[in-house]
Amino acid sequence: MPYNPRVANISHAEYEELMAIVRSDPAAERPLSDEDRWRRQYQHDQQQLRIAGFQPDLFGSKVVTHYHRHAPGPKVDREPEPIAAKLERIKDDPLATFGPLRADRPAFLSHDDRAAITRGAANWLRVGQRVRIVDAPGAVDPAFGPERYLGRAGVVWRLCSATFADRCYVFLDAVGGERTQKITMVELRDIKPIP
Repeated sequence: MPYNPRVANISHAEYEELMAIVRSDPAAERPLSDEDRWRRQYQHDQQQLRIAGFQPDLFGSKVVTHYHRHAPGPKVDREPEPIAAKLERIKDDPLATFGPLRADRPAFLSHDDRAAITRGAANWLRVGQRVRIVDAPGAVDPAFGPERYLGRAGVVWRLCSATFADRCYVFLDAVGGERTQKITMVELRDIKPIP
C-alpha cells in the first residue's frame, strides 16, 4: 500500500514507521508462567465439564454438541428499587447513572480504605482460590449490573495491576444453561474466600 498524501492524515515519516512495524517479524511469544499454564488447564477442564457429548450427523452435517444443564444460580433476596421512587430520588442528581447510593457501602473508597482491604485480603488472595461473591454495588438496572452475579462462586482468575489492586478477575462456575465462561472483575470487598 503506497503512501498517498492527498488522503493521508499522518505524515510520511509516521507512515513509514507504522509500515516498518507491520512488515517486521512477529515478536517471539513470551514463555508461559505457572499461572498461565494453570489458567489454560482450568479453562480446558471447565469446558470438558460442560460438554455432555457429541452427536455426529449421518448425512455429513456439522456435529451437534450437547451440554450438561447445571444447577440454577443462587436466589438473592435483594429487592430492586421501584422506578417511580428512583426517579423521585435522582431528579436533581447529575451522577444518578451510577446507581442508587447505599448507606452501608460507600461508592468510592479512600486510598486508606483501599489499602486496608488489600492488606486484609493478602492472606488468602491468590490465583486459583475459590471465592463467593457476597456483595455488589447498586446498579441502575439489576439485570445488567454486577448484582446479577451475587451469590455465585468461582475462582480467582487473575490479579489486577497496582492501579486496581483492590480488584481481581473471577472465573465464575457455570449455572443453569450457561455454555460459555464468565470472567468478571470484582472488588475485593465483594468477595469472600471459600475454604
